[in-house]
Amino acid sequence: MECRKSQIFIIELVIVIITIATTLLLQHFTGNFPLDIFAFPLNIVAIVLWLAAIYVIYNNRNSSLVAQSLLSMRATWLSLGSMVATGIYLGLQREPDATSWLVVVGILFTLTHLMLVTLRGWRTPKGIRWRFTLLHAGLIVALGAGFWGAPDRVQLRTALTLEQPTDLAYHMDGIATKLDHTLTLHDLTAEYNTNGTPTHFEAEVVIDNKTVTLRVNHPYNRTLGEKIYLVSVGDKPASATPYCIVEIVREPWQWLSLVGIVMLLAGAVMLFVRGPRHQANIEKK
Repeated sequence: MECRKSQIFIIELVIVIITIATTLLLQHFTGNFPLDIFAFPLNIVAIVLWLAAIYVIYNNRNSSLVAQSLLSMRATWLSLGSMVATGIYLGLQREPDATSWLVVVGILFTLTHLMLVTLRGWRTPKGIRWRFTLLHAGLIVALGAGFWGAPDRVQLRTALTLEQPTDLAYHMDGIATKLDHTLTLHDLTAEYNTNGTPTHFEAEVVIDNKTVTLRVNHPYNRTLGEKIYLVSVGDKPASATPYCIVEIVREPWQWLSLVGIVMLLAGAVMLFVRGPRHQANIEKK
């Protein structure tokens, strides 16, 4: 038995090393993961295939070495370590880019492990384990929405000049696109250093016939999945023609992330409320 466990551990270690080496080679020779390929509807197809694979793996958990490895405590520690490493990697970047092959493979592994663990433990002979299910499913939904929805994220920028409405914006690669609404710079307030660079600025912009004030790091939520940010203003004194740069970020999967967060909070509240009672019952026995 011990010999078999050692063999399984060695096989798992070899698979992890091969996976990391392969992703590093792909990153070196091909660059970041081709995220745009999996935009809607291909990300939906990928989700269906992924869930089907998980269903097959889970149904063969008693005989499959792959399933047993993915459900092991070593897989739990590996997924936790992967998430910590990913957080540190992204946190050290000035502009975090989650399209690295290592990041994509790490998140996919963590989601797969979470799904299998949730399928195994969501129910007992006595009924549904609501706290366990809400916590794990909430994490899957929140993390999965960001992962699978990333290809559908759209980032646009456009320049606004005073009282000149525009419905044209540009992708980060310079391709122009037409907006379904107009943006008009109504007023611009900026404070400048002696060298002419702005120290504080805000803009009043008319969006959908509504005047809103945009400040740095204070976006306007036009819809649940669309935010408009103020990026910068002209780097010349106020005597120059007033203009500003705004960024439009569309994240159609954001609502699903919010659902996952609500599930996580509900599970945490249930864990907090029922936990002490459960402990008290154990002490009485």
